[in-house]
Amino acid sequence: MQNINNSTEYDNYLISHVQSYMVTQSLGRGQYDKKPFSTLAEAISYQSLVKSQKPTARILIYGLSMPPHAIKPITIAMGV
Repeated sequence: MQNINNSTEYDNYLISHVQSYMVTQSLGRGQYDKKPFSTLAEAISYQSLVKSQKPTARILIYGLSMPPHAIKPITIAMGV
């Protein structure tokens, strides 16, 4: 792992190792609908579709990152 000095650099490091994406929509108390995607463009397209049908939907795109130092995937919010 390279020398990382702050949280922004770590976020960028994780984003550079994202292998897939997950769109998560809150359905209520502790209930979520999760849809996997292989590209960010597909995830954004799905998020836009849901938002157009339900403007108040609480929906977020996560990247599933697998950097060399990790033994399990690390999720990171993509901020789109």
